[in-house]
Order: sequence, then structure tokens, then C-alpha cells
Amino acid sequence: MKCIKCNTDNKLKERTANSGRCKSCNHPITFDPKASGGVGFTDRFFANAIAGVSVNDTLFFTPRQFFYFFNARKQKARDPLIGVGCGALAAGVIFFLIAAKSSVPFLFIIALFGIAAGVLLLIPQVRKRLRARQPKQIGIAPDQLDRCLSAWEKNNGRLSKLLPPPSAKSKPAAVSPDVTQYSFDRLVVCEHASVAQFLIANNFHFENNCAVLSIDKYPHNIFDTVMEMLRRNPALKVYALHDASPAGVQLAHRLASEPDWFQGSAGVEIHDLGVLPRQIIGKPVFERISPAFAQSAEGALATPGGASLRPEEAAWLRAGKYVELESVSPRVLLRVVTLGIARSRAPGAGDALVPISDGYYGDSIYVFAYDSFG
Repeated sequence: MKCIKCNTDNKLKERTANSGRCKSCNHPITFDPKASGGVGFTDRFFANAIAGVSVNDTLFFTPRQFFYFFNARKQKARDPLIGVGCGALAAGVIFFLIAAKSSVPFLFIIALFGIAAGVLLLIPQVRKRLRARQPKQIGIAPDQLDRCLSAWEKNNGRLSKLLPPPSAKSKPAAVSPDVTQYSFDRLVVCEHASVAQFLIANNFHFENNCAVLSIDKYPHNIFDTVMEMLRRNPALKVYALHDASPAGVQLAHRLASEPDWFQGSAGVEIHDLGVLPRQIIGKPVFERISPAFAQSAEGALATPGGASLRPEEAAWLRAGKYVELESVSPRVLLRVVTLGIARSRAPGAGDALVPISDGYYGDSIYVFAYDSFG
């Protein structure tokens, strides 16, 4: 195992003799799969996952985003298709040798099928296509990953791009009167404060002249001020960003109907950026199941937001299935929002379908931006 600090290769005997430290630079080794009680990954794997989710330390990310990203990477690293391919190839060769001795035509056919299947499964492009059809699975629980993060930061320093939990409600902040005279062209409202915090931390609001809030009014200390500024724009465009869940599918309608938001604001356009069930049904995403969501699905489907769903989407929600927005990697989520807004602004676009492919996950996620939602 190579040290992540000095790249020195440390054998198990050497790591053990040096109390789990590098024999060259004495840097502690955090994760040793071969040590007693070790986890199933190395320091290098963990460091690569951090670099991947943050795009080489250029993007902030939430703990939940890292949880999903890490599990996707871990599942991809296992890749059982290589073993299946090797087994099929070996079996094909054995059958070929037996067939050559016995001259049984049927064995030749089996041998050829085995060899062909083995060769195909060992081609990276073929394995990538097959993996893209496999559902994502949780291989390491949130609390276990939290402990791994704590151990990593103890040995390697704090992760500068890992966001803390969103701050609790606080007193309104003092904002210059000159600033409040301006407004925004757009507003993104997130179902979760953590996603709003993520967009703000990555300067999405500056780059897109776009205010960012959450449905529970994060950032709490400037919420009233931002809403006052937004209401100055009679042509404001509002975008709902949410989980594929009973609560999520109602978000756009809540923005249109609740007095704290845009009830009675006739000139405001409200667009749904998803995630909606039809965007992820049958896709290789982290589809999860909650009995509580199954119970709340019927009530959600009776609302205007739920009533607009297709029959297969309603059945999906009734089964208690859901997909969290934070299971989309940071890089892709930023692109989802940016392209969704751009499509919704195109003249005569109507429903703007934005296909998004994540190179790390191998997912294809489709994002809709509706022309209007009342």
C-alpha cells in the first residue's frame, strides 16, 4: 500500500511494525483493508473519492452528496463483471479442450459461447454499458462513513470543501439599503436547506443573477430581505428543485399557492426542475424505499402537483420509492440547474428536457423545466 503523502510502498508487515504508519515519512495510514478490523478500501481510494466529488477541490459539497458519491464509487470498484468474464472465458477454454479430445460438436458450441461471453465481459466498454443498467446500492452506512471522515480529518486535516450543516435560524442580518433597491431575474427554491447552501457556496447565485432559498426559508437571516427584493420584479421566474418523493412533487405548487411565497402573484412563472419520478424510473440511481413515504403518497397525489403525474409515477410513489436530490453528484447537479434554467428561457420551449449524463455514476438523468405551474 502506497503512502498518500510520500508515495512510499508499505507492505503489511512494515505497516504493522510501524504502528500503522508509513515507514518513510511516518504519516499515519487511516484505512488498511488488510489490518485487523480494517475497512474495504484504502487511503488512496478515499482520497480519490474526495477529489472526485469536489472536482479536484474546486466545488463545495454536502455530507449527503459525499455519502452517495462514495457509495457509487465503491460499487463501481467491486465490478463483479470482471470475475464473471474471467470465469466464462476459463470455462469456455476447458470445454474447448474437452471437446477437442471427445469430438462432440455440442461441447464445441458451449465452448464458443463461453469464450465469446468471457471476451465481451472483459471489454471495458461492454462492462460500462451493463453497469449502467444496475441499480445503485448502499455499501457503507452514513454513520460508518461519518466515522471514516472523522478519522481521515484527524490524520490528514479538515476537508476545506465539505460543508457544515446549514446554520440554524438567526436574527435578520443588516443589509445596506442600496443593495435592497435591486432585484433578481430568477429564484431557485430548494426543498432542502443543504442544497440551497450548496448552490450558494459554489457561487451559483452570482454567476446566474439568481437568488437561492429553501422552502424552510434558508438563509434565515436574509430571507425577508431577499423576498422583498424579488417581489420588485414583476417578470420573476421561479424554479423548484427537490427530491423525487411525495413532498418533493408538491414543491412547485406550494410556491404558487402559499402566502409566504407567490400566492396571487400573477406575473410570476414557476418552473419545476425536478427531480420527478419519470426522470429516474428505470435509471441506475440510488432508488430507496420508505414505508412512511408509501403512506403519504396518496395525499401527495391528491394535490395539484401530484395530480399532474403520470400513472407509472403515481404507482412508483405509492410503492414508497424515492430518490434524494443529493444523490446527484455536485458537478452534475450544478449543470442540471443551469441547463434547466436555460431551456426554460428558450422561446417556445414548452417542456424543456435536459439529458444529463454523469461520467462518475454512469447515470442518465433527465430534467424537465415546465413552462408554467399554477
